[in-house]
Amino acid sequence: MVIYGHQNGHLMFVMEPITSLSVVRQTLQTTQKCAEECNQDYGLVTYDLNAAKPAMQIQARESPTFDNIFIRLGAFHIEMAFFKALGKLMAESGGSDMLTETGVLAPGSLNGFLTGKHFNRCKRLHPLLALAFESLHFKVFLQTCDFKEELHTLISTVQTITNTEGEPGLELMISTDLFKNCATQYSKYTNATLSGAHGYTAQFWMTYVEYINLFHRLERANRTNDIELFVFTLTPIIDLFFATAHINYSRWLTKYQLDLLNIDDTHPGLREILNQGAFTVRRTEHDFSRIPVDLTLEQTINADAASRLTGITSFTNDYSARLRWMITKATRASCISLLQEMTGLISKEDVTAELRPRRIQRDNEDLQKIIKQILDTNIPFETNNVSEVLYNISTGKGTSEEICQSLLNVPTKGKARPKDFIESCKNDPNKFESPIKKEKLKTFEDGCATNRRTNNTKIVALKGTRNLIGRLLVLATRKRLDMQHILQYPLIPVPLSMASPDEVMTKTDKSALFDLLENKVKDIEQRPEKVSAYIIDGQFLLHSLPPKLPPTYGELARSIISQSLTSPAKRIHIVFDDYPQPSIKDTERDRRGSDNRTFVITGPEQRRVPRDLNDALKSRSFKKQLPQFLANEWQDPSYANILGDREVFLDVPGECYNFQVKEGVIQRDTVDGLRNNHEEADTKICLHSLSADCENGDIVIRASDTDIAVILLYHCHRFQSRLWMDVGTASKNNRRYVNVTAICKELGPGLCAALPAFHAFTGSDYTSAFVRKGKI
Repeated sequence: MVIYGHQNGHLMFVMEPITSLSVVRQTLQTTQKCAEECNQDYGLVTYDLNAAKPAMQIQARESPTFDNIFIRLGAFHIEMAFFKALGKLMAESGGSDMLTETGVLAPGSLNGFLTGKHFNRCKRLHPLLALAFESLHFKVFLQTCDFKEELHTLISTVQTITNTEGEPGLELMISTDLFKNCATQYSKYTNATLSGAHGYTAQFWMTYVEYINLFHRLERANRTNDIELFVFTLTPIIDLFFATAHINYSRWLTKYQLDLLNIDDTHPGLREILNQGAFTVRRTEHDFSRIPVDLTLEQTINADAASRLTGITSFTNDYSARLRWMITKATRASCISLLQEMTGLISKEDVTAELRPRRIQRDNEDLQKIIKQILDTNIPFETNNVSEVLYNISTGKGTSEEICQSLLNVPTKGKARPKDFIESCKNDPNKFESPIKKEKLKTFEDGCATNRRTNNTKIVALKGTRNLIGRLLVLATRKRLDMQHILQYPLIPVPLSMASPDEVMTKTDKSALFDLLENKVKDIEQRPEKVSAYIIDGQFLLHSLPPKLPPTYGELARSIISQSLTSPAKRIHIVFDDYPQPSIKDTERDRRGSDNRTFVITGPEQRRVPRDLNDALKSRSFKKQLPQFLANEWQDPSYANILGDREVFLDVPGECYNFQVKEGVIQRDTVDGLRNNHEEADTKICLHSLSADCENGDIVIRASDTDIAVILLYHCHRFQSRLWMDVGTASKNNRRYVNVTAICKELGPGLCAALPAFHAFTGSDYTSAFVRKGKI
């Protein structure tokens, strides 16, 4: 979207995910082009967090190419994340029950409210709930203060002036000594509540009120285009994100705030442009009606070009039809929006919607309902019954001391963590993208009883079976049995030192060995410098795809290749397992829940059943069919734009294919040197690594498997390239690089050569571990 004064324009759409590096780079280039055409020194671009991360990384890595662009995080998405953090704190606290019990919030909408996904509900109901608590808190203050009569007189005067004289009379009243004295006393009383003097439950809910006041300041900054207020408000919001373990926003919002603070040094003159109105969007002539750029996008083109009920859905699988639809999307959205405005069906969103008499009446009615419900249930601010227990205001159930201290210390811990993070980044810039240790926050939910279920199909042995010999000895003593004769016969068909009584191999935690190896180079903070090849474990790739995937196999293939091309390497290898039968690994696959369902993938338009990819991956048939389908689907000409100048090697059972674009056309060739009959991707990955070996480069293996690490260490002496493993996931905040070459040097050739035998002897997918004996 491009903003011209009070009008919004739309650029050409890109038919690829915004998180794709090539698409993000294209948006940066488009921003530069727009700035050049408008004779501007700088380009402004606003992203949500998922797109802002790769954009900032590209800008830093390719400096000074995109240094004239200022990248912003969308304030609308920041507010949604803020509401999610608040929902995490107040879940099962009783506050949301006050909303559902009064009918202000439907029970079916509760989850969307707590997770921040229902933005309009959060924006309306959080302030109402906070106002209800603050009204009750002020009422208790009136009962305890020393000048009750003067306060009641002041309140009556304020109400009279509001109805008769309006704003000038109120400004005069605020300047009186009585009002100032009242405000000072209430501020002291509020600080006492926040310090816990009036009970832990009162402290918790007044902290919640303070967070909602913080939201009001952020909203005011957006409404008035006040950059200084916006930057000031970000500090406590970042503190809250650190305290509630919102790691991505904690990291990148800190950078965004620092970028805003240093804008005069990095982009001289841009602050004046932002202050003149480029920071937010004003779509009406009303004052106090500005809104964030990303919210404008949601209210305009995303709303006008999509169905109000279902959004943008997969209405066709024809590539040409989708291309035409995307090309004309901006024009259609503009026409639809203008037509609806001309006919009076819609009006531009602005602040006046919240000040209409019917809306004010509804808010007042709902506020009174909430206050009455709290009064009828449990008032947390009662001074005659101060309790040093944090309890649920709906049920009266108290929390444990651990949960209580965890919740009440959120503001304190939140202030300390950002300072430590900034200091560590100052001392070592590589620390910025290193995993941030999550704050172990205990909430009301942790004190609730839960039903734990598992889908693991592992057979659990009955406890006490291993004590059979002891029981036999007791019986032999009592019954005078000949144990020498009895022990001539096996008691069970498998040795209990290596298997369970149901004849299942004993398993051990293989990752313990990987953690031990990684700790050998834990103090070495390094990253690959020049990645010549990026090799991906196919099964790991499929399991790491986002949960919400498109419904057809053709769109799934696009998602897979887009996910694979997030690395900057020019050469990408994707390696899949083979599934011959019978196999030495059949027992292990059965233990993991493998099934015998048959899948047939007929083409890209076929809809996926089941929709849950993890469920489908339990089938051996599906895991055979999918790689073969990808090998055929990626020949489609539409993939040329996605692949660009990259080279993709796809290792499927029995074959290895090379995909690259030549003269604008996808070309698929068979790679004879990489054709193999290996069953496991673990050994195939080593083969592909050797084929990509070069003297000055890094080879990165994207996998989280101890078997692969052991095999690579065994063969490490054969490589000229430096070997790395890209392990962990961003969703768990543990994604990191492990320097395999450094580990090899630390261990030495003798230990590396012995590792495979040690790994097999202590338990792997094919061999049993010893009972009660781990890897280390």
